[in-house]
Order: sequence, then C-alpha cells, then structure tokens
Amino acid sequence: MSTVSTPARGRRARPAGPPTIRHREDAPAVQRLSTAALAEKASGVAKKPLAPGPTAVLELTARKPYDAARGNVDVYMPGRWDTTSNLIFMDSIVQVGSSPGEWEGSVAYVEFKPPAAGTYMIVGHFTGYQTTMHLNGPWGENTAYTAETTDSGAVVALWTGSGQFEFTMLCKSPNNEYGLGYVESIQAFELT
Repeated sequence: MSTVSTPARGRRARPAGPPTIRHREDAPAVQRLSTAALAEKASGVAKKPLAPGPTAVLELTARKPYDAARGNVDVYMPGRWDTTSNLIFMDSIVQVGSSPGEWEGSVAYVEFKPPAAGTYMIVGHFTGYQTTMHLNGPWGENTAYTAETTDSGAVVALWTGSGQFEFTMLCKSPNNEYGLGYVESIQAFELT
C-alpha cells in the first residue's frame, strides 16, 4: 500500500484513474435564520429599521436552482451538488497565483428578476467551518462568518431598483487555505 504525502497547505494529490476508495463527506444540518433575525441583519445594513415581506419572492436551492419567472443559480465548480441534503457544497476560493484572476474554488452566479421596482433583501443561508461568505453585486460586497458547521449563517445585502440583475456568492477560509462552505438557499424578499 502506498501513501500520498500531503503538502503543508493544499489538497492531497489525487492518483490517476478511477478512485480506489470511496470518500463520503457528511452534510451538516443548516437552519435558516428567523424572519426576525433577517430583519435585524437588514436593519443593520441599512442603518434603519426594515422588515422583509412574509414570503420570499425568489428561493433557490440545490433541489430548485431555477425559477422561470424570478431567476436561477449556476455554480462554477461546486464541491458537490447534493439534492439529498438540499445543499450546495462550495470549495473556498484560494488564490493560487499573483494576479487576481489566478484562483481555484466555487462561485455561485445568481440572476434575479424582481417582480416590480422596489427595495429587496438578498439572503444567502450558509454554514461552514471558519467560513466567510461573500455576496457581491450592484451594492458592492457584503460578508458574514460562521465559526463552526453547527452555526447558521446568513449573508445579507440590500438592492433598490427594477429589472433583472446578477450577483455572486463565494466563500473564503482564513489564511488563503482550502475549506468548504455549504449553501442552503438563496432568497430575495421585498422590503416593506
């Protein structure tokens, strides 16, 4: 039996050919933040009291990544697309070269078609071990952090306007190290 040496930082080298042993990564149980907690996060971003509508106008998950009327999510190199647990596993972004375009990892590309002009709260429900989730869009960049996979996280952004727009979600681990984040859902709520 041969062993594979592991570099100080990075992934284990994979042998050529089909896998010789089965690898299983158990999915964590991700709980969404309550409507009250989301309202608190949105109010913190806006620096004034805000309340989301009672139901999301868009909800995307591993089991439902496409809504013809409202939008979709595509993921570049997902770590795993798991419909059993209804999670999208996201490899952390790792800078592998000196230029900003030299990276590895997973990125979610999301398109949202609002039903009407207004102000919307965009929410990415996630978890991960020492994971910072980034939500990038016309509002700039917003982040949220979970220390353990038992923590429930939500990254929140606010957008005002009309017409279709796009945004991205990606996760990073400390010190440019490899890690894994788990996206439970991406939602958009109209704010009242």
